[in-house]
Amino acid sequence: MARQNLISAEVDDVIVEAVLQHLLDSKTAMPFLINLSKSDRMKYRKMGPKSVEYVGECLVGAQQFSNHLTADFPLGEYEKDVKLIRQLFPILVAAQALAEGLNDTILALGSDCMDGSNEVYDLLKNAAKKDANVKTLVDQLARRYKGQGRKTKSPPQA
Repeated sequence: MARQNLISAEVDDVIVEAVLQHLLDSKTAMPFLINLSKSDRMKYRKMGPKSVEYVGECLVGAQQFSNHLTADFPLGEYEKDVKLIRQLFPILVAAQALAEGLNDTILALGSDCMDGSNEVYDLLKNAAKKDANVKTLVDQLARRYKGQGRKTKSPPQA
């Protein structure tokens, strides 16, 4: 039987700590980041990739024809917002790519670990038949599968 091994890598704990520190430093460097509630996410207007060009063109229009804006329009704040969203989009794309890579790697590693663990469990179950010391561990491991036995089909009712 071929063994699955989707991921084969090692990473030094120093690297893990450094990456975590970089992530914390990144968050600290952007203290303006907020977390919205689910209801807030639903009520605010969304800006997708198609809107980037629109927003940029509106900024140019606001700057070139500021005399047509109302006196209370906050042009300086609008310029600041547009600049910030242009700066944050590339960070978002990089962070999403990192998160996707982490999620996919953890999924593959989880699959590798479960396959290996199931093989170990099967081997230990066989060993427990001959070694009482192994039986205690096998009984502990069996808790993972408690209540997941094979379901018997009930006979069709007439």
